[in-house]
Amino acid sequence: MKHIKGLDTLRAFAVFFVLVQHLGVWFDSTSPSGKFITAVVIPDGGFGVDLFFVLSGFLITSILLKAKEESHAGSSRFITIRNFFARRALRIFPIYYLLLFTLYLLQYPDIRRHFWYFATYTSNVLSYRTNSWNSFSHTWTLSVEEQFYLLWPWLIVLVNTRYIKYVLIGSIAAGIISTYTSMVVYGHMAPLLVINSFDSFGIGGYYAWVMYNTVQTKRIERIIKMSVLPALCVYFYWKVSVLNGFPAYGIFMGKTINSIISLWLIILVVNNRSVRVGKYLLGNRFLNYMGKISYGIYLYHVPYIMFVFNPFNKFLSKATMSFPALNKAVLDSHFNYWFHIAIIVLIAGISYRFIEKPILRLKKYFDYNDRLPNKPMVYDK
Repeated sequence: MKHIKGLDTLRAFAVFFVLVQHLGVWFDSTSPSGKFITAVVIPDGGFGVDLFFVLSGFLITSILLKAKEESHAGSSRFITIRNFFARRALRIFPIYYLLLFTLYLLQYPDIRRHFWYFATYTSNVLSYRTNSWNSFSHTWTLSVEEQFYLLWPWLIVLVNTRYIKYVLIGSIAAGIISTYTSMVVYGHMAPLLVINSFDSFGIGGYYAWVMYNTVQTKRIERIIKMSVLPALCVYFYWKVSVLNGFPAYGIFMGKTINSIISLWLIILVVNNRSVRVGKYLLGNRFLNYMGKISYGIYLYHVPYIMFVFNPFNKFLSKATMSFPALNKAVLDSHFNYWFHIAIIVLIAGISYRFIEKPILRLKKYFDYNDRLPNKPMVYDK
């Protein structure tokens, strides 16, 4: 299947937004301009997560639709689902469980107390039940993704193709309604259950279905492009409202608005015809690599912050307290910030090279059928 490099670039930006959310920014965020850039200009980690979800919806639905077409009715569709589960497990489980058991041995906060939630990919349920975060709760997004992987193939592969469109539209509606119920009715701090993110997955999946039914592609793309301007207006209205302490009405729709903007970015990438944009941005080797190792970056960065970043900066600050000039130099926001990001990227790169990549070679034993002629190819996530 065709590898769309630009989608790796989107992943790189998505994980960077998450890093900024958790590490802070590399400039003075207390000045008026710094506050504005931090609060309004730079997308937050929530946008990065929603971009990941829309990408997953688009890519997974594309893969399943193609595999479904190439399979025959009956048991072979269950083989398709089996192979999908196996390929997802090979991609996700190894470094997740390696990190989880390592942190268990190191007595990382909250791991032993809530071990079975983390071991069963239900940390999102834990945070939903307690309406609070813990030291490893960034894995709620991985739990949502895993639960999505368990549910989605049955909908796409087993449902009659003529009804897939309605399944996807229904999932978008379910995501919006359940998010409203969670946040507005029950007062939860964030939409944490998998059904709360069905709008993001469904929006990405709907575009995959549109590309699969090529007759409607251009018309739907025009509609999405027209909808992105009002979506951006609402997005920046919320950003400015929060910055100025004003009520941000309708914020429960934030995930859906983020997803519309994310889909627009995916459409721009898929349909890019600019040689320069393709070469220097979407095909940028560094950004593509960052996208490839983004899973590791996301998984490792919070334990790194807990074990290294925070203690290291606290030690430096205390050790140089009596020497103001030295204190300012060693805690220089630019050097300190990018140094630690480089270490996180290095850890994720080593993990990808020596753990993930060798295991991913096993995917060949669970391959999908070769594509049929005259059908669009999609990126195998």
